[in-house]
Amino acid sequence: MASSLVSLISKKIIKPSILTPPTKKSHKLSFVDQVMHMSIPIAFFYPKIGNYEPTHVSQILEKSLSKLLSFYYPYAGRLNKDDGNYVDCNDMGVELSHVHVHCPMSQIFRQSYTNDEHVVFPVEQPYAHMHSGNLATTQVSHFDCGGIAIGGCLSHKIGDGCTIGNFFNYWGILTRDINATLSPHFVGESIYPQSTDFSVVSTFKSEESTCLGKKFVFPVDKLNTLKAKVAHESEVRNPTRVEVVSALLYKCALVTKRVNSGSFKPSSLFQVANMRQRLNPPLSHDTCGNILSGYFVEIHNEKDVNYPKLVGEMRKGKLNLHAKESAIILGVVKSIEKGKTPFHSKEVDNYFCSSLLDFPLYKVDFGWGRPIRVSMGAGPFNKFFFLLDNQSGGGVEVIVMLDEQEMAIFERDPELLEFASPITNL
Repeated sequence: MASSLVSLISKKIIKPSILTPPTKKSHKLSFVDQVMHMSIPIAFFYPKIGNYEPTHVSQILEKSLSKLLSFYYPYAGRLNKDDGNYVDCNDMGVELSHVHVHCPMSQIFRQSYTNDEHVVFPVEQPYAHMHSGNLATTQVSHFDCGGIAIGGCLSHKIGDGCTIGNFFNYWGILTRDINATLSPHFVGESIYPQSTDFSVVSTFKSEESTCLGKKFVFPVDKLNTLKAKVAHESEVRNPTRVEVVSALLYKCALVTKRVNSGSFKPSSLFQVANMRQRLNPPLSHDTCGNILSGYFVEIHNEKDVNYPKLVGEMRKGKLNLHAKESAIILGVVKSIEKGKTPFHSKEVDNYFCSSLLDFPLYKVDFGWGRPIRVSMGAGPFNKFFFLLDNQSGGGVEVIVMLDEQEMAIFERDPELLEFASPITNL
């Protein structure tokens, strides 16, 4: 999708409606914050609004964003340039662009790959870390059909997917009622203390590569069939959506790798986990920050590429998170201290899976009802799987990012297509 489809209507810096108090002027980053050198891009699509006037829409969104930034104040600040270990919450604001996309919204949805949806994001590389020091940038896209997309790229250094989802959900609430009461709160480094060892922090760099992002949907009936199949073949009863979908994606990716290379190679899947409810005491859903951990599923032999092994290891890893909240973080730090680069190895292929299932993304309402689609931009990160709810609920949408050669094989995998279909239209 050519960027010439987009023309700029206006661009403004939106500042918090209430100045950040002196006690909150310095937001100290946690260890997990420090190593997140990327942004999280997300967009919400809404169909034509009856008799809406773009100027009025712009005004109410700007007003509600200003109020929102009083609660999500670190996004309106700037990353300290001296050491990058804290955010100067100086209320410099967040950029909000209004653009015209010269095509109907349906034209975006008909495209096969996620980079065709990048017209709704305010930067060309949605996942790229904003080196200018900005920590958030947002965009309202007006389509020829009258539909609107509201999107943004928010720094992963300030918060995870749960934080971002709440940001947009609360933006919608304030757009509907500017006097609504919100209760987000930032935990900073209280969960994962900051590292003062620059060599440890700098070791965490995402390997960027040329890859394709493609979206697939698992309808609820096919998903239930897959759950029954996994439960029958393994000892895991009542497998979750995350377990069965990520196991299938990982399994198909390993088959793809063997077909493409001609030989089997050991691999690992790192499953990211939201730790809010797993900590003792648990944290509320409104808690802001990177409150993440995760676990590995390691495959050393080709005979282990099966559901009993994959789902069994996932269930075991998830259960261990309850007892060892930061074990994976400590393990990674020890690995770095021994001179190893985490998640990167010539001997092992590393895959990653992150789930936003059960987050209220399809409830984000700016006064025009719920979105007809929620999109995440594809980044230049190979071997990534992202899981989201689908619009109707119960099913799962996934974004798969693989290099071009492997995607050509993966998207034709018969086992994948037995349960999932490419998303090419509504």
